[in-house]
Amino acid sequence: MRISPLGACAVTAACAVTLAACGTSAGGGAPAAATSKVDVGKASAVTPVDAATLARARKQGSVLLYTNADEQQMKPISQAFEAKYPYLKLRVLNMNDAQTFQRYATETATGARTADVVMGSDAVGMLHFADQGNVLDYTDPNVANLPAYARLAPGVTAMSEDPVVAVYNTALIPKDKQPKDVTALAKLSDSLKGKIATTDISNPTSFGAVAGYLGRHREAGWRNIEELGANSGVESGTGNLMQKLAQGQYQASYFVAGTVRALITGDAAKVLDYTYLTDGTPLLPRGVAVTKKAGSPDAAKVFVNFLLSVQGQEAACKGGFTPYRDGVELCAYGVPAIRKAVGAQNLILGGYPDGIVKNKPVIEARWKKAYGR
Repeated sequence: MRISPLGACAVTAACAVTLAACGTSAGGGAPAAATSKVDVGKASAVTPVDAATLARARKQGSVLLYTNADEQQMKPISQAFEAKYPYLKLRVLNMNDAQTFQRYATETATGARTADVVMGSDAVGMLHFADQGNVLDYTDPNVANLPAYARLAPGVTAMSEDPVVAVYNTALIPKDKQPKDVTALAKLSDSLKGKIATTDISNPTSFGAVAGYLGRHREAGWRNIEELGANSGVESGTGNLMQKLAQGQYQASYFVAGTVRALITGDAAKVLDYTYLTDGTPLLPRGVAVTKKAGSPDAAKVFVNFLLSVQGQEAACKGGFTPYRDGVELCAYGVPAIRKAVGAQNLILGGYPDGIVKNKPVIEARWKKAYGR
């Protein structure tokens, strides 16, 4: 069978994007007010852990990380961390957030070796995890130089603030025809019934995006969500969504994990294009924490210290994460770049919102009704 150039690009793009998109999930919260300006903290010199912690970390020799970020995303971080600390080996196990929390519970109950650090985007899950006493109440030296919204819970700090985006098949919806906000996308969806899609509300990315968007727009936001719901397909994860979009089964998608931005290059960029949503771009914090039962607690602190440093944030940018702290230069995916694209007033940014746990069932139930789930 002969494959057209566009078809070949679509297959290649689908493969490239799906590789990392499958591992992405971002979390977020219930209604919250957006910040009026983007605070990136204060510029600072390197803020390392103390010498005694570093000496103990050297003896421990390794860090075990459980995260929802996949190997391709983590590779720049792993390489930079091990280059700086050649006596520390970073071991990364990729799994979704629910699996992370369940695995930790099982391993600690049986006395097995478990994660030294957990890193994930499910805000509700991370709050439950911390409330159950699983997080070491560790305040990294970098925290003093980070914006207040970086402090998510005792011992839990944001390592990135990942946006959600809309992604289009450019062969089917040219760039000049692509809606730039949710309101316009909802109107267009009437003519795209079955050709527009998002991920299920059970996916932390979807929940975080919906909750953040509704926090800004309330009932007007619900009207857009309900119009979209009547016309949208629903996929279980970002990988399936991007594959079908690249292959032309869908023409448009929305509330997609922003980590796909780094993958839309080369052949993928011939088929796909992403845009931020100018009537409110939710940024979903990806939390990181040292666990209470860490086998290498000091090495874990060194890793978290690196992640929150300028050097660590620059490495995170290369993996498609969204650094937010001051001093990170020339990151196409950073918070300052998003602010420039949509305006500070259109960023929905602010840690774990109040009421996130209580409001989740209400949001999920109304979303399911809108999408016929």
